[in-house]
Amino acid sequence: MKYFLILLQLLVALLLTGCPGTEQNAPLTQFDESAYFRTITSKMTLTHSRVRGDYTIGKKGQYIKFLLKNVDVTPVSVDEWYMNEAANINLYYAFCEHGKANEVKEEDWKVAWSSASLLDSSPKRSRRTPLVLQPNNGTVMDVPLDFLMTLKTPRKMARYYIALYAQISLNTLKTKSDVFEITVYPKVVDMMVE
Repeated sequence: MKYFLILLQLLVALLLTGCPGTEQNAPLTQFDESAYFRTITSKMTLTHSRVRGDYTIGKKGQYIKFLLKNVDVTPVSVDEWYMNEAANINLYYAFCEHGKANEVKEEDWKVAWSSASLLDSSPKRSRRTPLVLQPNNGTVMDVPLDFLMTLKTPRKMARYYIALYAQISLNTLKTKSDVFEITVYPKVVDMMVE
């Protein structure tokens, strides 16, 4: 019994102290998300829903819907997908003339909605979950039009035409919508002043 206790104490001491010279100081590296998630090669489309006609400058709670659709013949798993749908998309805008949304110059585009600002605001908003889309199915994303709250217009008009397009902001999926046009009306107060 005496030898057993001595042997047990030696074993505990050996386990607690570890073996000298075997510890390796690996450099700390940042997690590379793009290497972890698979790049999506399947055919995906990003389209906007029917655009409503009552967007107003300075009005809260305005959204536009986009549909990300799998048009391939096999199911697609988007492993990098954020649970908050608006965190997966960027929206760009530019003023345009009526019917000429496709003629906007590259340098005129401005960011209307950035997924990065949403992700930086709260760690809970950056949680991910895989999104599995079966063939010919999609997911709807509501994108806030917060830029309309503080939109500076070039001149006073009865209505403004704004060109928009959206792009998925994930590293593994680079799908972009077509350019389309919305009509935006000035604040009701601005209309009464004129």
